[in-house]
Amino acid sequence: MATAFFHRASLSAAVLTLAACGGGGGGGSDVAGVNPGTATPAAPAAASVVVQGVATFDFVPSTTGGRLDYGAIVAKPIRAATVELVGADGSVLASGVTNDAGRYSLPVTADTQVSVRVRAQSKGTGTANWDFTVRDNTASDAVYAIASAAFSSGSAASVQRDINAPSGWNGTDYDAVRPAGAFVLLDTVYTNVLKVATVAPTANFPVLKVFWSPANVGASGDRTLGQIGTTSFLESSNGDRSIYVLGRANVDTDEYDTSVVSHEWGHYYQSAFSRDDSPGGTHSARDLLDRRLAFSEGWGNAWSGIALGRSTYTDSSGARQALGFSLDLSMGPQTNRGWFRESSIQSIFWNLDRLGGFGAIHTAMTGPFRTGLPVTSIHPFAAAYATGTPSQSGTLVGLLQEQSISGSTTQPWGDAEVNNGGVALALPLYQRADSPVCVTNQAGQGNRLGRFAYVRFTTAASGNRRIVVSGAADTDPDFEVFHGGRIAGAYGSAAGVENALVGVPAGESVLAVYDAKATTSCFTVSIN
Repeated sequence: MATAFFHRASLSAAVLTLAACGGGGGGGSDVAGVNPGTATPAAPAAASVVVQGVATFDFVPSTTGGRLDYGAIVAKPIRAATVELVGADGSVLASGVTNDAGRYSLPVTADTQVSVRVRAQSKGTGTANWDFTVRDNTASDAVYAIASAAFSSGSAASVQRDINAPSGWNGTDYDAVRPAGAFVLLDTVYTNVLKVATVAPTANFPVLKVFWSPANVGASGDRTLGQIGTTSFLESSNGDRSIYVLGRANVDTDEYDTSVVSHEWGHYYQSAFSRDDSPGGTHSARDLLDRRLAFSEGWGNAWSGIALGRSTYTDSSGARQALGFSLDLSMGPQTNRGWFRESSIQSIFWNLDRLGGFGAIHTAMTGPFRTGLPVTSIHPFAAAYATGTPSQSGTLVGLLQEQSISGSTTQPWGDAEVNNGGVALALPLYQRADSPVCVTNQAGQGNRLGRFAYVRFTTAASGNRRIVVSGAADTDPDFEVFHGGRIAGAYGSAAGVENALVGVPAGESVLAVYDAKATTSCFTVSIN
């Protein structure tokens, strides 16, 4: 790893530090027993002292309307975080993990100059395993930490040193340093982990890095300068998983918007344990969306409520974080409900958890839905859910029908779906390659309903196939191929045609066709 460096600012109770990640995990963790650390170590050796205390962070709650309420700040325990005793020379003399009350207890030699350092890092090495850190993307990806002033351990049996990460709010604005932000994020991630662990106690969570900085803004560009675009989950081509979080005060800060962060963690869950074929892109509760995007974003919204144990989704913004909005996760849209609305999907998931529990959802998301041939949407999920938990299929059917979605739970391809949302070309959900394939911009630009057409095709044996999608000269067709997930894509800019040689497995696959020029147009497809 990179050489450690520190950036310090004076605080009343602690010092904020940024340290390159290099060890310091220490301490066992067992999420199944909700026991990430121990507050009482083995009896110290002679001439040793136990340094103990409670680590906390300032939490700013949101109102029912979504704005942050700085008049209601409370101290919450820093749970499951790495805590260290650091010597005068910077060496780590002892390390452990805070428990769910934020307590820590570490032995050290008597009369030793030390400071207490708590890192925004959580490592589980017990029944469940994980490694999460909160880092500053504008400071060489350093891990956030707070540290106490140095003190002598003395010669008494124990010494108490509590430590707090303050919000940095001075009554009218934020100070330059906002230590609590990193630990709010770490705590939100830990809360999400605990929810999954209730049904999957031996889960192995892939490494996740959360990147946050007070410099992070909504502009897209150089992430090392804070230009992250928006709060989002990203997975690189080599499998690295990260969540970038907005932090610019008086514009849009998301560290205290636990709904927003949990939504993105929901996408991490899809990546780690399930599957997400979503094309991404802008979206809102008002939009008629492509089936994959509607499913993914509806799931993310619902997951935030499932993980946090709440029925609302809130998000703050604006000057003094005094603006915001709130969504009722239990409710779908008032009109034009369907498989193409993220709010329809969120209401199905949220109510399904309320009525049938998360275990059945997890079984479906990690089972046949993950490996199935249809692209990810509510129809294959419904089939997987009914297969995994047939006793709850009636509950699911009722929720589907309430949102004007086919109640069939035996058709992962959605053959029985009749609701086209007012966009005739949106149905059937899948076509065959021997007929014209049409797309439309009727529902709008971007990844809206009707912008993609889906073609089912079968190959007798695996091998390379020449796929050609052709249309009028004023079109720019692109396509992607799915077989239990995306396996290839072709995005050339030649007028009226897309042509690529694709390695295709034996059996049935899906071709998703799209017009980059956003016209209403039809194409012919050949697969040889």
